[in-house]
Amino acid sequence: MPEASGTRAASDGAPPIPNLILTQDDASAAEWRALLEPAGLVSCHWPAFQIEALSDADILAAFDSGAEGVVLPSPAAVRVVAQALQRGGRRWPSAVWAGLPGAGSAHAFTRHFGTGPRLLVPPPPYQDAAHLARLVLCLQPLPQRIVVLNRPDGRREWAGVLQDAGIRVDWQPAYQARWCTAAPAGFMEAWQGWQAAAPDAEVSGLSAVQDPDEADEDTVLSRGTHWLIGSASVLRTVAGWLATLPPRLAHFAAHRPVWLPHPRLIEAARNLGFDSPRVYHDRQQLIERLQSEEFRSKR
Repeated sequence: MPEASGTRAASDGAPPIPNLILTQDDASAAEWRALLEPAGLVSCHWPAFQIEALSDADILAAFDSGAEGVVLPSPAAVRVVAQALQRGGRRWPSAVWAGLPGAGSAHAFTRHFGTGPRLLVPPPPYQDAAHLARLVLCLQPLPQRIVVLNRPDGRREWAGVLQDAGIRVDWQPAYQARWCTAAPAGFMEAWQGWQAAAPDAEVSGLSAVQDPDEADEDTVLSRGTHWLIGSASVLRTVAGWLATLPPRLAHFAAHRPVWLPHPRLIEAARNLGFDSPRVYHDRQQLIERLQSEEFRSKR
């Protein structure tokens, strides 16, 4: 059975019904649970990947390279770099700005480093590496050199505009993802229980799912379990899990709302069979929305 947090019971002895399925690595899921549990929301953790840090020496060397800025493309990158600096007895250099593509990375950075360092963070809803690059191009004077601490297979195309402007971009692998491609233990049994507890209309696929671009705050989107997925790679991994289920059960699981951190992931989600993708820009905003849906489901 899934590792569940909370006590939202299903009928007939089925496993607890979560408000949100977390697909992040262990450390990121723990941060989410610290926010969800006080809000009365139940979570289930099925990690699609785990993070493995690479060489501390290489990470620390990035701060000795003379770069004016260091880009951390994910909360995992922030966490890995913070741990490397702590083990090295060092702090974030006051003269180096941090480039962070979204709110999740910015929250993680503030948690680990405080509010002292200068941050470059694109405003919502334009939170991705491409919009971060545009912010860098607005700096005066332009930086001569930046370092990106990312995964060895991390995306690089977004930095082309910086290189075209004469900025040197150095790539330093800081961590890697170990993908959990096999379906989690108890995956089928959990969905069978949740399907048995769901209204007949949802099981038959007849319940209306509104386009997330048209839904407003007063629209009831769904009363059951929601997915939380942070990247196209995780979408593909979860789609692989669903392919192990019987077709009717897989359809039910893919029909659940999928919360994504950026609009560019909507098309990828739909192409993989998730027919109810929607976007959140802030963790607290998502929690309040889930609380609202949970309240409506009990009326």
